[in-house]
Amino acid sequence: MRVAVVGAGLAGLAAADAILAAGHEPVVLEARGRVGGRVHSRTLDNGAVVEMGAEFILPGCTELRALADRLGLGLWDKGMRYGRREPRGVEVPPGALAAAVEAIGAALAGGAWEGRSVRELLAALDVEPGAREAILARSEVSAAASADLIPAGELALLVRVGDLPAPGIAGGNQLLAEALADAVGRGRVRLGEPVRAIATRGDGVVVGTDVGPVVADRCLIAVPATVIGTIRFEPALPDAIAAALAAIAYGHAAKLFVPLPAPVEPSATLAVPDRYWAWTASGADGGASQPLVSAFTGSTAALERLGVDSGPGPWAERLAALRPDLEIDPGRAVLSTWDDDEWARAAYSVAPPAAAVAELSRRHGRIAFAGEHLGGEMSALMEGAIRSGQAAAARLLG
Repeated sequence: MRVAVVGAGLAGLAAADAILAAGHEPVVLEARGRVGGRVHSRTLDNGAVVEMGAEFILPGCTELRALADRLGLGLWDKGMRYGRREPRGVEVPPGALAAAVEAIGAALAGGAWEGRSVRELLAALDVEPGAREAILARSEVSAAASADLIPAGELALLVRVGDLPAPGIAGGNQLLAEALADAVGRGRVRLGEPVRAIATRGDGVVVGTDVGPVVADRCLIAVPATVIGTIRFEPALPDAIAAALAAIAYGHAAKLFVPLPAPVEPSATLAVPDRYWAWTASGADGGASQPLVSAFTGSTAALERLGVDSGPGPWAERLAALRPDLEIDPGRAVLSTWDDDEWARAAYSVAPPAAAVAELSRRHGRIAFAGEHLGGEMSALMEGAIRSGQAAAARLLG
């Protein structure tokens, strides 16, 4: 069979890889001029490698690690620990954070917080106020959404404290997408070809792009739910599918990178009032540190507070105040947002509803859906994208 795959992010490429391995022919259609989707690595003028999109490989990301190993890619332990961020801007007594995390675990173990929000759970717990505010900040930053919108059950994962490494792909995460595209075959990956229409006709599917129609036996759609509405379907998507797509909520986030005049030791700090965190990291080879400080913020309120719409300057000045130990020049700052990308329009999904995920995780005739929002417990992560692509390919091939 010939399978048209819409989107060359990790979900689409993982699906195409699985389709090819099963003995079928994928053709991948990507609107951008590059592969990777929301995974996009860039090298700054001073040689520092930054991730404009997805960055960390968290514990449990087994499929991503297996792919990296199969494709001959190494991992980059960045020295700092994703699970340990020094809170600043609020007083947190020694031991208070650990006690709060323990209280959260006990509360969630009781199972009484189903259907309630992170904010409601934290407000109900008898924990030290500074620790509560630090946890609230970290949950909003990590989920890229207000605590009112985050299910309480997500809190244990969002604020997990620990010293396990959260590496990236050595040389940049986009190398994973590039290697997958090579494995699929560059001739099967068509860049700069946005999909505008998908029509099911007879025993096949016709995918309309800016370049021309692509005729296939089946179609796998691996783009965010935020942009599926730009595609015209013939016949129109059933109401159940349209409702499921509309139910997928997304967070809004931005990243900031400031080149430094010299390398600095790995570190991680959490700006509690401003709702962002910042880190410095070791180099990709595990040796000398990068001459760079990176920062990440999540939720619409945080983006407004940091003046992201005005460019990198206001946030870089806040970062300089947070980290006076670093030689930060706001004029050299680089800003990255997902909202400005017309093929993403948001960062990543926020606790997708189980019913919507179940609906979109079924095969619908000659069409199947994939994407990090269908990644189950690994949604919002690169791992979720890969797993969803592999699972969708298996469903579509029957």
